Amino acid sequence: MKKSLFVLLLCLVFACRHDSRETTLQAGKWSPLVRQALNELIAGADKDSYAVFDFDQTSIVHDISQALWVYQIENLRFAGAPENLFLDGMPDKNVTMPGTDITYAQMGAVLTDEFYALKAMKDGGESLSSIRNTDLYLDFRARMYSLMLIMDEQYGSWVTYLWQPGLLAGFTNGEAMTVIKDAIAEHLGLEKLAVEHWASPDGQWGGEVQRGIWVSPEMKDLYKCLRASGIDVYICSASLELIVEVLACDPVLGFGMPADKVFGLRFVAGETIVPEFDPGYHQPNREGKVDCINAYMATEHGNHGPSLVAGDSNGDVAMLTGFADMKKGLIIDVGRSASSAIGQLATQAKDDGNSGRYLLQPSFEK
Repeated sequence: MKKSLFVLLLCLVFACRHDSRETTLQAGKWSPLVRQALNELIAGADKDSYAVFDFDQTSIVHDISQALWVYQIENLRFAGAPENLFLDGMPDKNVTMPGTDITYAQMGAVLTDEFYALKAMKDGGESLSSIRNTDLYLDFRARMYSLMLIMDEQYGSWVTYLWQPGLLAGFTNGEAMTVIKDAIAEHLGLEKLAVEHWASPDGQWGGEVQRGIWVSPEMKDLYKCLRASGIDVYICSASLELIVEVLACDPVLGFGMPADKVFGLRFVAGETIVPEFDPGYHQPNREGKVDCINAYMATEHGNHGPSLVAGDSNGDVAMLTGFADMKKGLIIDVGRSASSAIGQLATQAKDDGNSGRYLLQPSFEK
């Protein structure tokens, strides 16, 4: 009897140790005070607690939509986007692009002609490495960058968030997922993070392009520890949901997330992808992230706010400040301006010595 009791107690001790290991963050590259605060939050989690994470530059290093965009350009993998001159989502195609002497429609026409000429080279058997050295290709990719930059500056991120994933237009969801998986395979890895200058041969178009994506062991560990402690984890992203799901739901490369806990922008449903936002869904962009959380996450948790919210940009400020019962707001420092809304929260975290409501963690890229 005594031996059986001893064995039972020994098993309980080892079980507790296992639970502790599963719910305590490894040191890694965490700021010590941030790690301490997160471990305390995890240890003291209330029943029915949940956490909400932005995806790009927060859950992962760099931006998955940007990586897909680079991949599509470099591999000339477009389906229906050229049919609309690569201008799906544009408010007015006949407006002159600021700082240029051409309209968006004229830029789109040039891009479309260049794409079909490049595709003919590819279909004719010329290698991509050879194509990428041509002036035609260098002009095409630099124009694509300038189009995105000028569009974003003139119309704002909401138009860009429609346009960039809208380049998947014409693919079925299955075909799009294949392209996304191929893009992840090509861009995933710490050693692939880089900034590259794209310039047209005449120097008129182009700029600095961010390459690569990476899922840090620290962020994987945080997701794991939260879930092991009984805290539900959600993603709330202003990237297209389909794109985020491919990486977030991967159990090896990503976080092994259930698809029903990943929320991103959604297009209308159809046989093929159409760049048009679903009007019946709370699109998680800026203040829309709060609406999305309230509509689809809080309702599963007694209609209270998340215990933890994590973000990196002005687009995350609404959800970082929108819940009075939030215990901690984790800000990933990717060098945002101190005068920006997210920069002001970061300054607050610094002033509080990472002991207040907000925690500031350097990007795991560094």
